[in-house]
Amino acid sequence: MKKYINALGMILLTIMALTSCKEEAGTTPGTDGAPAITLYQYAAEAPEYNPDNDIRIRIATNNQVAEAYYLAEPVTDKTARIESDGESGYMTYVIENGTKVEGISGASNVDVMLTDLQGEYAITVVGINGSNMTSQEVLFTGLSWTDVTTGTYVFGTTSMSGGSAAAITGKTSMPTTLQVCTSNPSLYRFKDVFGEGYSMKINLIDKTGSDPDGEYQFFRVPATLTPFTYNNESISICDIGYWQGNDAFVTDNGYESGMYANHNCFILVAYMISGGALGYGYDEFIAD
Repeated sequence: MKKYINALGMILLTIMALTSCKEEAGTTPGTDGAPAITLYQYAAEAPEYNPDNDIRIRIATNNQVAEAYYLAEPVTDKTARIESDGESGYMTYVIENGTKVEGISGASNVDVMLTDLQGEYAITVVGINGSNMTSQEVLFTGLSWTDVTTGTYVFGTTSMSGGSAAAITGKTSMPTTLQVCTSNPSLYRFKDVFGEGYSMKINLIDKTGSDPDGEYQFFRVPATLTPFTYNNESISICDIGYWQGNDAFVTDNGYESGMYANHNCFILVAYMISGGALGYGYDEFIAD
C-alpha cells in the first residue's frame, strides 16, 4: 500500500509540474513563445499636428517580437487584398511594403505618428520572429473639408456671465472660412478661427427656430481647445449644454446656437478652464 501511495504521489507531482509549466508559459509576461502586439490610439495634438487627419499610435510588443512593420491604407484596399491573398498574405504585404518600426527590441513601447489621412484608414502593424507573424490593426477616419464661404468670426463684447469673449481671448474678430465635412453634411468647422491649427467644429441638429433675422437651424458646439490661456491654464469652449451636461439647455431652454440660410451664425458658448466657466455669451459669424 505504501509503495502504491508513493507511486501515486509521484504521478500527481508530475502532473502538477506539467500543469504549472503550461500556465506559466501562457500567463507570465515575456514568456510567451509567439510574438504579440497591442496597439493604443491617441489623438494628435494641435497646433503641431492636425487632429482631423493625424493620429499617434503606440505599439507595445512582447519580448518575442524581433521586428515590426506598419502600413496605413484605405479600408477598402486592405479588404480587397485580404480577399485576394488571405490574412497571412496581407501580413507579408505589410512587411514588404510598410515601414519598419524603429526602436523595437524585445518587450518595447514605440510611438509612431501618421499624418494627412483622409477617409477611412486601416493601420496595420505586423510583428515577426523568424517565420512567426502576428498582426493588429486600428481604424481611423480622417476628415476632409470643402469651403462653403469666407467670413469674419466676431468675439462677443458683452457677456451673460463673467468676462466677455473679447476680453478673455484678447481678440475682437478673426477672418475664417466656414467649411463642411465631405463625409458628413451636418458637420461644419470654422477653419483656424482661433489661430493656425485651432479650428472649431459645429454639428447641425434636426431642429429649427426663427427670429427677426429669419429662420435658423440649431447646432451644437462640442468642447474645443483654444490657444488662449488664463493664469497659465488652457482655455476651451463648448456650448451651454455640454458645459451643464444637459442637452435640454440647447434644445429646449433658449441657449441654442443657430445658422441662417445665408450661413451667418450666432454662437452661444462658454469659455472654460478646469475650474468652470470664465464667462459665456454670444459670438457671431458673418459670412462674406
